[in-house]
Amino acid sequence: MLAVFLFDGDVSASASDYLAQAEAAFAEGVSLRNDSVKARQAFAKAAAAYDALWHAGYHSPALAINRARAHRLAGDLPRCLAALHSGLAVTPYSRPLQVELEDARAAVQYPLDRELVQQAQPPPIRGWNSRVAPTDQWIAVGGLWLLLWLGVARFLMTRRMVWLLLSLLGTAALIVWGLLWWYDVQRFHHDHSRPLLIVTHETLLRRGNAVVYPPRWEVVLPRGTEVRELTRRGGWVQVQLAGGAVGWLPEGAIVAVEPERRPLNARHAAE
Repeated sequence: MLAVFLFDGDVSASASDYLAQAEAAFAEGVSLRNDSVKARQAFAKAAAAYDALWHAGYHSPALAINRARAHRLAGDLPRCLAALHSGLAVTPYSRPLQVELEDARAAVQYPLDRELVQQAQPPPIRGWNSRVAPTDQWIAVGGLWLLLWLGVARFLMTRRMVWLLLSLLGTAALIVWGLLWWYDVQRFHHDHSRPLLIVTHETLLRRGNAVVYPPRWEVVLPRGTEVRELTRRGGWVQVQLAGGAVGWLPEGAIVAVEPERRPLNARHAAE
């Protein structure tokens, strides 16, 4: 089922048109399930309309999932992955987006080369901030802070050690929470300090920025491989795989994940 995307306040005609076009094209693709060629064309139209909505600033997990599914059904797994990463850049704690990304990553067809697979496969999503929404974190911290001072106040009033132990428990929980948050923020900035790129078609990872340089492996990187950009030179991009291996890819063989943008005032309804 298609998730419904709703906007607060006035909706521009172009946004309404794009949404209607996307939903109609997606429904057409579903109805053409017995004709894969025409179905993919319909899903490609839906993906283009969802892309237009996203680039206009209408961001939500539901729209990101619709966008990714349309690309995937159109046969464009790399842009499906890029759409999911763009969605997670806005709402990193969205579990539906995380599940969708894990499923799309499982569709990448890695060659039977153990070293390349170990280097190319991205690690699973992890981290404190990818599991708990910021609002929930503030509520939990506020509750622990209240627990701490409640214990201190009651101890001063009653001199009973149980209240002092309660305040110490709240203090310890706040310290652990803060350390987990700090570690997650530092790891996130380290992992995301360079632009994320997705390989769009099978290509060799070379040791230099020209076809005359030998490949790092004799097998190609598959469509959907996630890499980090290091530098660009002469129509080539130096990239780093998830496992740390470095090499060069032609610029035409990758698509960039859009950086995070400030979302407009929007809300979404889940499927």
